[in-house]
Amino acid sequence: MKVNVGIVGFGVIGSGVVNLLQQYSSLLKQRSGVQIELQRIVDVDIERVRDVAVDRKLLLTDYRNVVNDPHIDIVIELVGGTNVAFDIVSQALTAGKHVVTANKALLCARGPELFSLAREKQRELRFEASVAGGIPIIKAITESLAADRILTLYGIVNGTTNFILTRMIEESWSFESALKRAQELGFAEADPTLDVNGGDAQHKLHILSTVAFDTIPPPGSIYREGIEGIQLQDVLYAKELGYVIKLLAIGKLEGGSVSLRVHPTLIPSRCSLASVKNEFNAVMLESEFLGQSQFVGRGAGARPTATAVVADIVDISTGMLQNKEFNASRYSTVSQYPILPAGDIRSRFYLRLATEERAGILAKVTKILSDEDISISAITQEEGTVERPIPIVILTRLAREENVRRAVAAIDQMSFTREPTVVLHVEDISL
Repeated sequence: MKVNVGIVGFGVIGSGVVNLLQQYSSLLKQRSGVQIELQRIVDVDIERVRDVAVDRKLLLTDYRNVVNDPHIDIVIELVGGTNVAFDIVSQALTAGKHVVTANKALLCARGPELFSLAREKQRELRFEASVAGGIPIIKAITESLAADRILTLYGIVNGTTNFILTRMIEESWSFESALKRAQELGFAEADPTLDVNGGDAQHKLHILSTVAFDTIPPPGSIYREGIEGIQLQDVLYAKELGYVIKLLAIGKLEGGSVSLRVHPTLIPSRCSLASVKNEFNAVMLESEFLGQSQFVGRGAGARPTATAVVADIVDISTGMLQNKEFNASRYSTVSQYPILPAGDIRSRFYLRLATEERAGILAKVTKILSDEDISISAITQEEGTVERPIPIVILTRLAREENVRRAVAAIDQMSFTREPTVVLHVEDISL
């Protein structure tokens, strides 16, 4: 059997997909029983030199030549963005094509529409490459753990921020120095805003929550903080306390709701997620029957992402060969759980205060925390001077987010406070 595919978007990822399809054509046929044929490649710039050689007769500039071609079975959307990409995917599904995409922004913005259309047209819409590069986390959740229920999800899903934090932890670099080095090595974009402010990880958590918890987060419902404000002194204090700081995407099934959040998090230095360094990604799951499991690999780049895209192509092709019945429930758009409001999320917290030298300050701080039902787990205080504010580092026990924010606001209004209090979350991950 032969399956014809067309690619729209011949950039870094598109080039990787073409390279893989060409280099491993025989292996893919052996493993799938299908001959996968690349029929069309569309890009706005077909003159630019790529790292992979292709027959120029395959190159086109109008995506409609792919979505309307009756001989093409699968359309691969790799253009990015949400406007043109939506047109490509929706028109391809309407034309009776299966679709593979790596576009996390599109799925977050207009996923329900596209999945509804895929269900109506009984066509596959696969998106493994949209989260964590080559790590097969979507397949693991939807197939390998199909008989289990996900309770907790922790994800290091942005390589740029993980590289920056690794350099800060291991070499005591400032955030600015680590970001500059990440850009020099190609791990960060010239404009890294979406990475460092947590937006990229937020998109990925949105997608993971749809498959892990069968829920569709409404716009603005995922709590987000980035790493732009992380200071080296907090990285060093965390290390002294036995923790490292990672930007985590966290999802938890709590009672009848799901809490979803992205923020810098102190995790124990002995836990396995702490050892995931530089540009690598990792997703840790806790499910009801299996317990804890972890998936680690490269989260971006042409080759890792291409493996995920081609895996989806092979999966669809195998289903066509076996004439599998379409599974409409795979694209359910009904939320099973509501999203827990951010203020109701319970967590442990790291607080770093900067105060003047004065008797009775700790008593006042602990009184403010106690009034908000916040218990202290540990507290350290360095000696200070008149010129230098005294750093007080507090680890709390479990507390509500809203209570902690109120307490911090009250502390920051006190006359002895010299700088805004630093607030970071703490997760005592055991694996």
